[in-house]
Amino acid sequence: MDQELKQIGKLALQLKLTPGLLLNLELLQLPILKLEEVVLNELEENPLLEIEEETTEKEEKDEGILSDFIIEDGNIYLYEQKEEMSLTIPTSPSLRDILLEQARLELNPQEFEIALYIVDNLDQKGYLTVSEEEIARKLSVSTEKVKKVREQVKRFSPVGCASYTLSEIFAVQMEELQISKKFIKAVEKLELLKKGKQRFMKATGLTGDEYQKFIDCLKRLDPEPGNLGELNTIITPDLRVYLKNEQLVVKVLSFRQFNLRINNSYLRFATTGEIKKYISKKYQRALALKKAIEQRNETLKKIAEVVFKVQRDFLNDGKTLKPLSYQEVSEKLSIHESTVSRAVKDKFVETPFGVFPFRFFFPKSVSGESIDKIKSRIREIIESENKKKPLSDSKIAEILKKEGIKIARRTVAKYREEMGIPGAFHRREKE
Repeated sequence: MDQELKQIGKLALQLKLTPGLLLNLELLQLPILKLEEVVLNELEENPLLEIEEETTEKEEKDEGILSDFIIEDGNIYLYEQKEEMSLTIPTSPSLRDILLEQARLELNPQEFEIALYIVDNLDQKGYLTVSEEEIARKLSVSTEKVKKVREQVKRFSPVGCASYTLSEIFAVQMEELQISKKFIKAVEKLELLKKGKQRFMKATGLTGDEYQKFIDCLKRLDPEPGNLGELNTIITPDLRVYLKNEQLVVKVLSFRQFNLRINNSYLRFATTGEIKKYISKKYQRALALKKAIEQRNETLKKIAEVVFKVQRDFLNDGKTLKPLSYQEVSEKLSIHESTVSRAVKDKFVETPFGVFPFRFFFPKSVSGESIDKIKSRIREIIESENKKKPLSDSKIAEILKKEGIKIARRTVAKYREEMGIPGAFHRREKE
């Protein structure tokens, strides 16, 4: 049977991200200090740009909020936010507290139970000391479920905790830093480094230059993410939110004070087509960077305005939070849910009651009620119980179920313990 090769034309729609859109997405997910790094790296790579330090102090009328990144008359300006925006918080929290706080924000009740078991079985360096199979048996859940939660815990800050090996810690830290996949793959053969450079390069396919960059990269990583030591946590907020005369005010904060200026001397030497093309490309890159930063700030502000219209009560009392999801915010702004996720990631918000992670204002709900409200209701039930016959966690769960709140006994026990309320046996008063 004869076969014949033919060319067939076919029309298809394909979503393609432009360089400008990719830059927008990249900058949107960067916290303020990382954004500063991007701008400084651009200075190194773009010969048309040079830095000019400001020699005069600039006062800002609006409570210390400074101007945005702008381009004017061929010059690119980037103004600094006042130093007091960098808050140094002296603290030595336990690794357990740090990880569980993130777990409460990110996980549902069942996943939190798994994360709790994982965190309680970490050593001082942050390594997990029990197998996924053992955790699954202890909690009567699937190994796949445990694996999924462990992957999430590994990406909590400090990144890499709940790993089993050094290679695993380095791999997840590289992923978070968006290091090349070739380097991440090379980490799997980390043990071969002990047997010499050439053996390692042959096994990983790294060139001489790549090997040196790989070693430099390893020096930036933390082999013991769970070993916190005594430290000060430096937090630089990306947003400031408060009420002024009962009106919501949202400010996107800027950073260091300097001008990015285009060196006009290059323009005089742009005599050939190639040089003109090169200069035009670099100038367009500067304009794209400016536009992307403006887009980042605008998106952050819009999202924050929607969030704090919902969480307005928190700005008054510092306590009340309503259930809120990324999806609800995305629907109100007609943007993709992933855009909200990128905007919230690793950002901090300064409020009248302190500085909080942006995602803190997206509390999960149980049966449509916020966790804080459910805890409050559990406390009310316990306070009104017969002290001679205190209610068990199962009885409390039944009462909540009748009120329309479906909650497991284990979850009631967890919330009760988090509030520092003892179990029924210890609450019973002797006759």
